[in-house]
Amino acid sequence: MASPTPLKRERDEPSTPGAAVSSDDDFITASSSPASKKAKSPSVEPSSLHASPTSAAAAQTEQLEAIFRNMRLRRIVKENHTSEINQLAFCLNTRHNHTPFGLDQVKTFEKRGAVKRDPDDNSNILGTTGGPQANIYDNEHCGDHLDIMSHFLLDPVVEDGAEEIPEMLTCCWVHQPQDAILATAGTDKLIHILSLARSKELVRLGGHTHTITDIQAHPTRDECLLSASKDGTVRMWNILTGKCLMIFEIKASVTCFNPSSDGQTFLTGGYNGEIREWTIPTLESDPEEPVVVLANDSRVLQSGLHTARIDCIRFAKGKVLSKSVNGKVEYWDPVTLDKIRTFNIKNTASNQCRFDVSMDELFFCVGTSNGSVYVYNIDSGKTVTELKYRRSTKAIRTCIFSRDSRTIVCAGEDSFIWRYDYVTDEILNEWANWKSEP
Repeated sequence: MASPTPLKRERDEPSTPGAAVSSDDDFITASSSPASKKAKSPSVEPSSLHASPTSAAAAQTEQLEAIFRNMRLRRIVKENHTSEINQLAFCLNTRHNHTPFGLDQVKTFEKRGAVKRDPDDNSNILGTTGGPQANIYDNEHCGDHLDIMSHFLLDPVVEDGAEEIPEMLTCCWVHQPQDAILATAGTDKLIHILSLARSKELVRLGGHTHTITDIQAHPTRDECLLSASKDGTVRMWNILTGKCLMIFEIKASVTCFNPSSDGQTFLTGGYNGEIREWTIPTLESDPEEPVVVLANDSRVLQSGLHTARIDCIRFAKGKVLSKSVNGKVEYWDPVTLDKIRTFNIKNTASNQCRFDVSMDELFFCVGTSNGSVYVYNIDSGKTVTELKYRRSTKAIRTCIFSRDSRTIVCAGEDSFIWRYDYVTDEILNEWANWKSEP
């Protein structure tokens, strides 16, 4: 694998045509500024053990909201494929990695400055898919940098006598011992299983006959994943054997496992706004031929809640967040099917964007068609903050939280990756003083 040439911009670089960061103004969002910050920096210590559960939860929420409001753009990376970046994914695995997250994660450093990590914690690793490329970055060990670790490039595909450049549309991390496995898929109809430790493609999973739009790792079976395709099927695969285990006959745009079912059920979102629940048949061993599950064997959960294509589904505290391309995120109960609330994404036209839920399941972030990212409180329904950079004007297609919720990374149409980091009030005031100096 050869390394791409992403353009990295330092804060103190001189202003040049097309430079990513050119002045102190670049660190101030449209919705907030250092002058408007009167409160002290939020505490980032682990939650108090002496507070009542209710007050501790309220304090935690307040601290996190203050952190999100103090986020500023700190890093820009330009990938060299000039296409949309369709998905970002941190290597997060709560089943194998039991290190704290959110406010409870406190980083400790070695004498050389490196972060001390649990051997099973790969949450610093960031995967991206865009154009014919999959890129893997280290988000932590190089200061403010997003440092490239590995790069995978698809070969051109010949169809009807013409050579076409395939596009990667989706990715997910799959746990394997002593390795970090990135699965990617897109317009070439194949699922590529990539090993970071060995820097090579391990296997290609073939069977879909049209573009693959979404893949999801199984929450309890490390060797399995789901893929949704425009060919009208969702398939379950064993990445170790390369076999297709099951075929679910439904034309779905996205899928999402129900974490409370230990991977026994999953949801699909359709192009017509319909959301279905599927139960995975129990298998004692891998079948010789894929088990076919018909649409009649699924249950329709929502048919009128959305009126446009579903582009993302996530679970939060046992409830469902589902988004359609018309800019609405619905929060609803999968048991009673009652709608809890609707989030109308501000300042956005029709836009496909994979949103993300923080690991504490208190907040979600979602991109807009004009280049900004909103953070919402799921329980209260309120808008916490808008993250906006004046040069980010094109649609955001994907955004994600870091494990400690102190970083939000987003990307989209223009092949830029934008990373917003938590900045203390003290540093913001220092920047403001720099600006006021003659």
